This record gives sequence, C-alpha cells and structure tokens, in this order.
Amino acid sequence: MTDPPARARIGCSGWDYPEWVGPVYPRGPNIDRLAHYATLFPIVEINTSFYHLPTPRTVRSWARRTPHGFGFAAKLPQEITHRRRLNDVEEPLRAFFEVFDPLLREGRLLAILAQLPPSLPFRESLARRFYEQLPRSPPVVIEFREPSWLQESSYDLLKEWDLTPAIVDEPHLSVPLFEGFPLVYIRWHGHGSPVWYDYRYSDEELRQWVPRVKRLERSGRPVLGFFNNHFRGDAARNALTLSEFLELPPPAWTRRLDFPSLPPEPRENPGAS
Repeated sequence: MTDPPARARIGCSGWDYPEWVGPVYPRGPNIDRLAHYATLFPIVEINTSFYHLPTPRTVRSWARRTPHGFGFAAKLPQEITHRRRLNDVEEPLRAFFEVFDPLLREGRLLAILAQLPPSLPFRESLARRFYEQLPRSPPVVIEFREPSWLQESSYDLLKEWDLTPAIVDEPHLSVPLFEGFPLVYIRWHGHGSPVWYDYRYSDEELRQWVPRVKRLERSGRPVLGFFNNHFRGDAARNALTLSEFLELPPPAWTRRLDFPSLPPEPRENPGAS
C-alpha cells in the first residue's frame, strides 16, 4: 500500500535576528521572538548550534516557550564538520546530544543537520567512520557543499546508514531532488552575490518549487523545508508565501484558517531576479 502524501512543514533557519523586528516581529519591549515565530511557522532550524552549543537550560527554555507540536532541527557544531573535518568527533558529538536531550526526550527534535565544508572532498573511509557514530533517531541530514559527494557511492553509503542528503537551492551545486531516504529536507539559501543569503525569492521562483515539493510529498516521507535567506526578514516572507502557494495550513495551535500577512515593505528588493 502506498503511503499517503506527507504535507510539508516549512520554516526558517534561525529566528533571533534583530533586523526582523518590524518586518516580522512586533516592535516593543520584551517581545519573545521565538514565541512569536511559533505563531507563524510549525518548525525552525537551530543554526546557532553551528557556532557554539547552547546550554541545556537554554534548550529547555526553547521547549517551554513553544507549543508542544512545534518542531526543531539542530545543526551540528562546526567543531565537528569544519575544524575536525569529521575526524575524532566522538566527544563533541556526545556533548551535542547531551545538550539537546530535552528536545530529544520530548520527541521535538525532528532532524539533525551536518553541513559539510566546501573544501572537504568525498572519501568513503572518512564518511563511513563518521556515519557509524551517528544516531538513527532522530534522522540525520548531510548537506554536501563539495561536488565529489554527489555520486552513487556517496548516496549508497547514506542508504547503508539510514541517513538523508539535504536538497539545497544554492548558487554553486546543482543538487537533485533526492528520494528514497528516511526524510525529505530542503534548504533554500538564496542566490545573492557575494552573500548567498542576501536574497529574496520572487513569487515566480517560489511557484517553480510548488510541483517539486508536491512530488516530494508523495513519497510519504516527512518533508521539512527551511529558508536561510534571513536578511531583512526575507526568509520569513518567502516561507509564508511558499506555504500559501502549497496550500499548507497554518500551525494548528494558532486556530487560524490561513497564514497571516507580514507588514508591507516599501523598499525594492535588490536580490530577486
């Protein structure tokens, strides 16, 4: 029997951006940005963990400030992927999972993302040693940024260890719409120059993603998508727009029937093509 379509869940990479006050968050003192974010989106990708691990107390506060159905994905630290380059990572992996145990125990950590450096080529022996240390639950997603990882032997190794490759929209790699993995995980980085993320997707670009996402939904696997183009609040605007184009419901706990509109922005967007 074919699995029923899994409706995508769309959100942003991060939420704590000062420039989102006004374009996304209300102005005023004592605004809880994460709590307000959770009224807009059902999921968020934690990208601060790439730079430094939060404390367990901070992670518990994230759980406390969001509804029970709200989901998180967390990025592995650059200590693992960029500094150690996947070698000798047992101790930093242990520290990572200790910190995120509150979300793990509640079943709210939906995925873990390992973003590999663009200077790291594929070596099967290195990848295998790294993969064998990773958990099977929650699903772990590998984002490739060097083209030698985009080959069958690399994909076969992911399947052997029940890992998922990230589908990314970015300027330098043409990444396929991977299917047949435990999870569908999409990251929209943007096409800005010189900074990828300084970019707003046009409605036309977002509409081109509608049939792609619908095709991935038909796989029956969970579908998570995150916009990483955070400048000016563009990620939030694009995530809401794509959610509307896909006819996704707003987060169930809001009891709304449709998505809210963000305040209009008068300035012309320099990034969209």
